[in-house]
Amino acid sequence: MQIKSTLERLRNFLDSQIQNGVKVKVYTRKDDQLNYFREINIGVKYEEFKEIILQEETKLELGGVDQKSFSLVYPIEELDLVNNGKILLIGPEIKEISNKTVDFGLFLLIGVDNLPENSFDELKNLNFISNGIEGFMIRTIPRRFWCRLTKSIISKFSFEFLGNAIMFLYQQKFKDIIKSMEIIFINSNPELIDSFIDMSSSIRLDIEQKWRKKVKEWKRRVDCDYDWDCNECPYYDICEDVKEVLGKREGLD
Repeated sequence: MQIKSTLERLRNFLDSQIQNGVKVKVYTRKDDQLNYFREINIGVKYEEFKEIILQEETKLELGGVDQKSFSLVYPIEELDLVNNGKILLIGPEIKEISNKTVDFGLFLLIGVDNLPENSFDELKNLNFISNGIEGFMIRTIPRRFWCRLTKSIISKFSFEFLGNAIMFLYQQKFKDIIKSMEIIFINSNPELIDSFIDMSSSIRLDIEQKWRKKVKEWKRRVDCDYDWDCNECPYYDICEDVKEVLGKREGLD
């Protein structure tokens, strides 16, 4: 299986970097995340913090136009390949960073079950996280990704907190789809970021080809010949009704 072999290579590569002295921390998802957020005293709630953080309000920028950066979000059905609840940080913690901007990468692996065809692209879009964390903003442009942290939260913020907040918000938005999640953060190491992007490229291609194939099979099944994706289709609601009828019919066979 291509996804399994590529993930094994990625994990082995990261292990080799750790053995060579790269700084690493391992966190796990908190059992009581709401209480954890209250103790940290940074607000985390879906669609609650729709704020624009200006440059003069920014204390730290992770990634950016002039930095190495990536955000890779991969939904997979192979649940056993996801280290559920694991948050791996490669590089210094927030309190150990003295620069105003640093190279930054985020890898999010999501285990899903019965993922609707129209949800694949939506799961990969991280921007909604911006609206769920106080004093935090995500921005993306082609080939660039960055996060801004305000001066008011920087002393309380950590990658452990960010990993938990991302997992919490994803579960809030996609509670019926997501079964497991794993996050890897890389910062302050441009060479490692480049290597990680190169090694993970085959996962992206394999996963996207797999889901595009599922969409094509569904379109063929309902005799759909439109070129647009399901999540952009004006007839999506009607198509979902057809899917439900077909599912019930199969249950009777």
